[in-house]
Amino acid sequence: MLSPVFILGNPRSGTTLLRLMLNNHRNIVVPPEGGFAVWFYEKYKNLTIDERVIKDYVLDISAAKKMETWNINYDQLTDYLLMSAPHTYSSLVSDVYAFYGQMIGKNSSRWGDKNNFYIHHIDTLNEIFPSAYLLHIIRDGRDVACSYKRLHELNIKSKYVPRLPSQITSIAAEWSSNIKEIRASFQKNDWRNVLEIKYEDLVSQPVNELKRVCDFLGESYDAEMENYFLRNKLEQQEPVEFLKWKAKTIERPTTSEVGKYKVELTETEIQSFESIAGSLLRIYNYID
Repeated sequence: MLSPVFILGNPRSGTTLLRLMLNNHRNIVVPPEGGFAVWFYEKYKNLTIDERVIKDYVLDISAAKKMETWNINYDQLTDYLLMSAPHTYSSLVSDVYAFYGQMIGKNSSRWGDKNNFYIHHIDTLNEIFPSAYLLHIIRDGRDVACSYKRLHELNIKSKYVPRLPSQITSIAAEWSSNIKEIRASFQKNDWRNVLEIKYEDLVSQPVNELKRVCDFLGESYDAEMENYFLRNKLEQQEPVEFLKWKAKTIERPTTSEVGKYKVELTETEIQSFESIAGSLLRIYNYID
């Protein structure tokens, strides 16, 4: 398969939006959040991939967080992996994604993954997949703060709901820390195979941004990506359990969430956020 693509970003920054867009490209499959590639790397990275290891790996995956949302038949996955006979940990992981693609009727030659926790494991991703493409979606941290606060107010009862801070200083500190960590990991590899995308551009000019992503990946443009919200609504590409806080993924993209901080945050909150995260807001031209 072609080199995988990982979607990275601070929570509430549009990572799911980008996942769904790419998942509707004819040549790319990006399942719901997983994470097993990183979770089980230390356990399996130095093992010879044989029948016993494959069966153990599938057993671990089947018990992993959120994997029930993939609706995988694990006996069939085991048979598939035994037939494909991967020789390395990276190929073992890739074959799981290839199986998922075939399961949903896609014989894609590229797979992708999206998980916000990956922002703390970019170095590991680069170690497992040295040629991987990294897509970093960045959103104005002040709008991210509005999303954090609204999510907290919803008081959703779900084991999957993100546990995020609700106080403006804590949100600013987390956003700033996460973006710095992402940038530091990119710098270690001289920003190789990295493309940054602004949420604001993606919702205001989705075709232009998706063409830029496809050019970066060496893929031809697929207009079906623009219909992600229709396909998601019909096929539940984003697990229904997550829609309580991801409802906009079944709606056409709009700029309605851009600049929300101007009406949803107080002047004091805006000043507090900018005093903590101002340097990063400037790097991305959110403030002068």
